[in-house]
Amino acid sequence: MRNLVLLLVGVAIGALVTANIINVLRQRDAYARGLMNVMQHHYATLRDDIRRKRCGQEAGGEFVALRRLSEEIGEAVYAGDTPDAPFREFEQRLHDALDAAPASCVDGAAALDRITAACDACHRQYR
Repeated sequence: MRNLVLLLVGVAIGALVTANIINVLRQRDAYARGLMNVMQHHYATLRDDIRRKRCGQEAGGEFVALRRLSEEIGEAVYAGDTPDAPFREFEQRLHDALDAAPASCVDGAAALDRITAACDACHRQYR
C-alpha cells in the first residue's frame, strides 16, 4: 500500500513539473508566435483585398502594417542576439517585397506573390 501511495505521489509531482516546464517553454516563444499571427492576419486581409480588386487605400495600409511588423521579426525570433546570415537574407527578401505599395491590382498580385515566396522560403528553413 505504501509503495502504491509513493508511486501516485511521484506521478503527480512529475505531472506538475512537466506542466510547468511546458508552460515556460511556450512563454519563451510567445512574442514571435504573436507577431507571426498578426502578420498572417494582415497578409490575409491584403490577399483578400487584392482578390476582390480593392487595391486602393486599404491595400496600401496593409502593406504599411506588414512592413512595420516585418521590422520586428529579428528581435522577436532572436531576442537581442545577432541573427544568422541566412535569416538576415530571408528578412531582406521580405523587406524588398514590402518596400513599395503597388499602384494597381496587377502590381499588387505580383507583390503578393513575392511576399508569399519570401515567407515560404523562411518558413521552410526555420520551422
